[in-house]
Amino acid sequence: MLWIGAIFGALFGWIGILVAALFWATLAIFKLLWALTLFAFHALLWVGAFFYKGIEYLLNRESNTTKAAPPALTPKRIRKRK
Repeated sequence: MLWIGAIFGALFGWIGILVAALFWATLAIFKLLWALTLFAFHALLWVGAFFYKGIEYLLNRESNTTKAAPPALTPKRIRKRK
């Protein structure tokens, strides 16, 4: 980015150098906003996945509780286990 300041400075003097500095600062601000946007997007994905896993855990925990006793083993099942 220094070459922009050198070219603008050679063509327009101090005003050219200031314009190049403002151009550089504008690009830096846009890059910062882009990085913050990507970070926020990834953070939202992470939080969404975290909530999804929590809800999935709660639903599976509730549905896995048995309300009745398991069926008793019949003689046929006992023979198969051996």
